[in-house]
Amino acid sequence: MHDTYTLFGTQGCGSTIVAAALALTAFPWGYEEVDYTQDGPERDRLLALNPLGQVPTLVLPNDEVMTESAAIILLLHDRAPHAELAPPGGSPLLPRFLRWLLFINAEIYPTFTYADHPQRWQPQAAGAEQLKNAVMDYRERLLRQLNAAAGASGPWFLGKSFSALDLYLAVMCNWRPGRAWFRQHCPRLYAIAERVDQRPELNALLSAHFDGVAPLEP
Repeated sequence: MHDTYTLFGTQGCGSTIVAAALALTAFPWGYEEVDYTQDGPERDRLLALNPLGQVPTLVLPNDEVMTESAAIILLLHDRAPHAELAPPGGSPLLPRFLRWLLFINAEIYPTFTYADHPQRWQPQAAGAEQLKNAVMDYRERLLRQLNAAAGASGPWFLGKSFSALDLYLAVMCNWRPGRAWFRQHCPRLYAIAERVDQRPELNALLSAHFDGVAPLEP
C-alpha cells in the first residue's frame, strides 16, 4: 500500500484530462508516458493493466486499476471535492454536469474510434474515406450541440461553477477539427478552453502536452 496515484498516458491524448484533474486534487501522483500504438515493453505493461490498451489508465494507491476518464473523474471528485471536478451532491447543477459528461464520453468519443482509422471498419479505400467524412460531420454536429449547451454568460460550461467539463474542453479543442474550427464554430467552447489554459496550476501541464504537437485523437 502506498499513497501515490500512477497515470499511464500519452502526450496530448485523453489522459491529459485526468492529469489535469490529478493536478487539481494535489494528491501525490506519477506519470508514465506510453505509446499505446507501438508494440514493446511499454505497451505490454499497459495491456497487463488494461486489456484494451487504452489511456488513461490509472493505478490507485491500493494498486486497483481504473480506466475510462468519466469514471476516474467521478472517483477523484469523491476523494477530493476541494478540486471542484463536479458539483456537490444535491446541487441543481449536478444533473446537467452528469448529462454532458456522459454525452462527451458516450457520443463524441466514439467518433474518434471510427474516424481515426476508418479502414479498420471499411477496408475499401473509397468506403473508408466516406465513413471518415460522415463521422467527422457527425462529430461537428455534436460539438455544436455541446457549444449551444454551454453557459452563455460563462466563464465555465456550467456558468459560474468550474468543473471537469472544462478540462475536457481544454483538451478536446486541440483535437480534430482543431482550434481554428472551434474558434469559428464553437466560440463558447473555445473561450472556456482558453480560460482553462490560463489557470496557473494547469498552464505548464497543458503546454507540455500540446505545444508543438499536431492535433491528436484520444
